[in-house]
Amino acid sequence: MALNDLTAICGPSCTMCGAYIATRSGNRAELERIAAEWTKGLGRVFKPEDIICDGCRVPGGRLSSYCATCEIRLCAQDKGMITCAHCPECPCEKIVAPPAREALATLKKELCL
Repeated sequence: MALNDLTAICGPSCTMCGAYIATRSGNRAELERIAAEWTKGLGRVFKPEDIICDGCRVPGGRLSSYCATCEIRLCAQDKGMITCAHCPECPCEKIVAPPAREALATLKKELCL
């Protein structure tokens, strides 16, 4: 796993994210499907246009409405961190998803942080 613009702030690759995949495909039905999935799983209503995302670290990229308000992303930015792996407190209590914890551990090791 190499650090690049498509490495999410929380560690996983954006290329594995449903919002990123749906955005790249430009398929309205896929955006609607992800919006419904997020609405059910995250407890707030998402419309297809809320899902559009180019990646949370892509310069000038569009952010989904979820990523734009993501507590993890905002924390890293407030601390001036490229990713959570760059933070000396990583992993912290904000990082709860197992894929993010695993990706950050791998990234820390690879970057010798």
